[in-house]
Amino acid sequence: MSTPQPRARDGATLRIATWNLERPSLRGHTRNPRLLARLRATDADLWVLTETNRAIALDGYAALASPSVAGYHRDGENFTTLWSRWPILQALPTFNPALAVCAEIASPAGPLIVFGTIITYANDPGPLKTARRWEEHRKSIDAHAADWQALRQRFPDHHFCVAGDFNQSRDGSGWYADAESVDKLSAALRQSALHCVTDTDMRTAGLLHSRASVDHICLSEPLAARVSHLGAWEGRDHDGLRMSDHNGVVIDIRAPV
Repeated sequence: MSTPQPRARDGATLRIATWNLERPSLRGHTRNPRLLARLRATDADLWVLTETNRAIALDGYAALASPSVAGYHRDGENFTTLWSRWPILQALPTFNPALAVCAEIASPAGPLIVFGTIITYANDPGPLKTARRWEEHRKSIDAHAADWQALRQRFPDHHFCVAGDFNQSRDGSGWYADAESVDKLSAALRQSALHCVTDTDMRTAGLLHSRASVDHICLSEPLAARVSHLGAWEGRDHDGLRMSDHNGVVIDIRAPV
């Protein structure tokens, strides 16, 4: 299977990317170098990595990572890590610090709030192990929405970016989504004046072949209006070796003049 390569930088763009790495291990001697090679080739200024591990570390970046969860994570694992070439000014609290991380970042476009996260999966049984399909997913959307609105009120003049594993395809295919959950997330994004810039049908666009994307990037205006490129890659290397069960997505934003 061929893996599309990211296009070259033109020197006047900001690049943001996200990818769920499917829980790499500290001893991933075959997979980890391939993951790192893909990350370096993508050359993003800002990464939101989910289901990641401290073994996947990027030189030249500042990092903000969620802590490991005892009893769930293996050595080195955590849910979400932000990697930024731009200075991280401060970490900000989230509704679930083990799952979602948030930072104020000094980006070339101006002060930026970055919220990296995982919205829980469709079959999450919940704490009582009795939840119906999508029930916990919708509760997770509500919790995220409350955080986003509070941050938007606290930092009304900042740019805003939410990225990570949404566990929801948003391209109209219905590949991994149901209508109520899609509508709920869309409403939450609207309430915080956020635009999902990765909800294109990437298979129709020729960026992906085997599956729709559930990893997404959402932006406030005017960043959303300045997106100049959308890219994606599948979770297999050029020789077919599986790196992740998720696609990765990347966007370029025209820098302000």
